[in-house]
Formats: sequence, C-alpha cells, structure tokens
Amino acid sequence: MATSTNRPSRQTGPEGSDGHVKRAILERYAFYRNCEPTLQADIERAANVVHVEPGSRFFDVGLPCAQVALVGQGSVRVFLASESGREITLYHVAPGETCPVNLLCVLLGRPAPATALVEERLSAVLLPTEIFRRWVAEEPVVRQFVLEAVAIRLVDILSLLEEITFGRLDRRLADFLLRRAEPSGRSPTSVVELTHEQIALELSTAREVVSRLLREFERRGAVELSRGCIQVRDAAVLEELRD
Repeated sequence: MATSTNRPSRQTGPEGSDGHVKRAILERYAFYRNCEPTLQADIERAANVVHVEPGSRFFDVGLPCAQVALVGQGSVRVFLASESGREITLYHVAPGETCPVNLLCVLLGRPAPATALVEERLSAVLLPTEIFRRWVAEEPVVRQFVLEAVAIRLVDILSLLEEITFGRLDRRLADFLLRRAEPSGRSPTSVVELTHEQIALELSTAREVVSRLLREFERRGAVELSRGCIQVRDAAVLEELRD
C-alpha cells in the first residue's frame, strides 16, 4: 500500500506515541530486525506512522503510489473491479505483511493496477519512494524482502487464476460447509470443526485457496472464522453461492 492523491481519514499522532508505534511495527519485519544498526536507524528516521479508518481507499487503480507501506495493525483488501461494479479479491494484507502491487508500483514508477480498501482500522509506517529504491539497490536484506513479498503473492494470484479458469471452487466450498456444518451446544450457529488444511485436502486444492475463499465468505457475513473452527452465520448466503 501507499499514499496516492486525495486519500481520506489519514492522520498521525504525537511524535512520542508514534515513535513507539513506529518501532513496534518495524519489529514485525525480518528485514528490519536483521539489518545493520545504521540501516535500522535510517529506516526509523525515514518512516512515518499513519492511521487509516475502515472504508478508506489506501491506493486506487490508475493512481501512483508515492510510498511503501508496512502494515502493523488492521487489514487491507486488494481487489480489481469491472465497469459493471463486479469485484474480485486478489489478496488481503495483514499485520507484518506488505503489498506487492504497492512495491512494484513504487519500484517501477507505474500507476496501481488494483485498488486497496482498508477493512479494519489500519496502523502502518510509510517509507519514501526514492529512499526505498536506494535501499533496494544497495541493501541485500531489503532486496530479499521485496523478492519474497512478490513471490509469495504471485503464488496466491496463480491459485486464484486456477480457481477462476478451471472451476468454481467457491460453489464447492459453500456446498461442503453446508453439508458438514453441525449445531454446536456452545453456539446457536452451525459449526465446522476443521482446519483450512483439512478442508483443502477434502476439496483437492491448496490451503491458501481455501483460506482466501473463507475470508471472502466471512466478509459477506456467511461465516465467522476462528482457529480450527468455522461458524456458519448465514446459511442463506452459502446457499446462494452454491446454487
């Protein structure tokens, strides 16, 4: 993620409190923890803390990315939208992660090909474009960070492409949840006590694919996710997806 023009609900706090938040966010990233103390100090000086409210667009398709963002708290959904308003989620960016669209736009100087929407209140640090480009060119630990971030997301996007091209796995997953859900004495909702890995094995697909679809189901209010457990909140939504 990164700043682009006319971004709403962006604010910074007092220098003292933001200094503590800044270091806490940076500590989530291995490239910062593993780099030399002099580079750590440079990163801290260059980084600025931002807080962004849910519903804000962190970057928008067709607009430039002015800075690199490192997420400390919250969640961002990166998606494509058609002229008709249909959307497809590419991936989510969680704490300790960054966005390859953001990274590539900054490094290549190109406008964003997708949109990033803040789903949960976001706290992040922003790194200026020119300084970050210099670090990528000169610092192997930063360069490795960029390569790993892009490679991991490329696998996710290829999995998504497989879903779209070769089958409607969302239908299969919705049907699976409806068939396997059982009432729980702890909750009035139905419960599927399986991990994402176990469901992936049942559906002959990758765990990452199942996790992405379940997050989308959760965003639509159909399920609620917790460790080793999926609660069906709205079976009607799952039935609509299945049918």
